[in-house]
Amino acid sequence: MGVPTAVLCDLGGVVIRIDPARIRSRWAARSSLPASEVHAAYPDAAYEAFERGELSVGEYLAHVRERLQLQGDDEELAADFNDLYLGADAAVVDLLWRLRHRGVRLVALTNTNRLHHRAWSRRFGAELEVFETIHCSHALRARKPERAAFERVLDADGLTPSATVFVDDLPANVEAARALGLQGLVFTGAAALERDLAHLGLLDATGR
Repeated sequence: MGVPTAVLCDLGGVVIRIDPARIRSRWAARSSLPASEVHAAYPDAAYEAFERGELSVGEYLAHVRERLQLQGDDEELAADFNDLYLGADAAVVDLLWRLRHRGVRLVALTNTNRLHHRAWSRRFGAELEVFETIHCSHALRARKPERAAFERVLDADGLTPSATVFVDDLPANVEAARALGLQGLVFTGAAALERDLAHLGLLDATGR
């Protein structure tokens, strides 16, 4: 097997640092339910449907308002929902640019929804310019680890599975990619990712 020619990369938890617990905490403060119940009830099947584009923003916010007994209008709930972003991982962004300068194709595949997409695309637009294409689950109508999500991205960008490395922080997503013939790396940090990519021949011994 030769050196890969493309990297397919997750965003949240890899390129963008996130803390979903912040959403639960903010919604628990708005709820008449015990905090433990709010934490246990989010995310749920409706959240996954929202990530597949099966629910509108209004429908999803109406669902969580009722399910979690939340006080607040849509704008307030949306602000809470988008309070999970901690910032871009500068070391990962730098690593991706080094790959890009070596001619490696960089494509992103992220499980997301219309509200989150609106937030991260504005806040991290400059950092995400490193990617040739960004594919979002709500537009694909499929989410990782579903086979369709990967197949639609591979087809859309003309990526060859055996020549593509998939990077994600969730092992289940990496295993799904490997089942389709991609080389998979579980992200644990920028330094480990750099070592793994060098081992695959995408970077030289100096990390360049």
